[in-house]
Amino acid sequence: MEKCTERALKRDGHKTLVIDDKRAARLIGRKLTQKWALSQARRFKPDHVILGKCQGLDLETVATILDNKPNSLWYHDPQWYKSTYRPEVAHVVAVGKLTQTFFVSGFEKEWRALGLPAKFLPSAADRDIRPVPAKKSYHSDVSFIGNGYDPSRAQFLLKIAKKYDLKVWGNGWEEWRKPLNWKGRAVEGKEFAAVCSSSNISLGINPDRAKGGGRYTSDRTWMVILAGGFYLGHGTPGLTEMLREGDHCAWYKDTHSCLAKIGYYLENSAARERIRREGQSFVREHHTFDQRIHNLLSGEAFVNPLS
Repeated sequence: MEKCTERALKRDGHKTLVIDDKRAARLIGRKLTQKWALSQARRFKPDHVILGKCQGLDLETVATILDNKPNSLWYHDPQWYKSTYRPEVAHVVAVGKLTQTFFVSGFEKEWRALGLPAKFLPSAADRDIRPVPAKKSYHSDVSFIGNGYDPSRAQFLLKIAKKYDLKVWGNGWEEWRKPLNWKGRAVEGKEFAAVCSSSNISLGINPDRAKGGGRYTSDRTWMVILAGGFYLGHGTPGLTEMLREGDHCAWYKDTHSCLAKIGYYLENSAARERIRREGQSFVREHHTFDQRIHNLLSGEAFVNPLS
């Protein structure tokens, strides 16, 4: 995500420096990482600082780098607002309180209640993601790309697999390997696009911990659509205002409606292909990292283009 943001900034004419504090702390230790990061920042002299989780940086280091410069933080895992007892989340909260704007892709009211300057900014996809020619080896009626850390996702997919040809890609599905037709690995880059382009329907399932986040969705939603997927996702009230049913994607409310939508769109390939194309065009115009640069630099909250 940091690299995608950097590429978008460069396309917008900005000079950038990315400091990978987490990797540095792993390679040279936390103490030396503070000195290295401060040295890098002094040498580069940024006009604006965009922060990530800063897990390898002490709060004093972050404060020194910011030093009253315009700044923002974009936190892509907003559903952890209840987990401040976890050290890594508590650290993000502490860093966030040093920032001018704490952007999150959901649950902004809950983060504000913790004393953070939270504003809504949805996740995004790299504009260079594009469909690739369909391949038979990646074909299925329904595909799902994601990790198997949430048993509720597995239970949902098991019901889909009983009725339709399903392939699951990602890590952590060993327990359900056979019934979910798990392919045993994750897919990235052109292989990710091949799954999306080759599947009739690409399924989106929010994890249990994202319940209540009306506008929350991960970057996978935008990635799947840009990669040529016909996206069928969980239609929370906020998301159905960001992508229109029948124009950009399709939405389901529960397992029953999901099965019904799968059946309908498998039988209506012309509508499916039209929505697939229109969805790609809309996401490329409004939901890539290039469209998020203005928010990150100005501190302004996201404005829904469909409003």
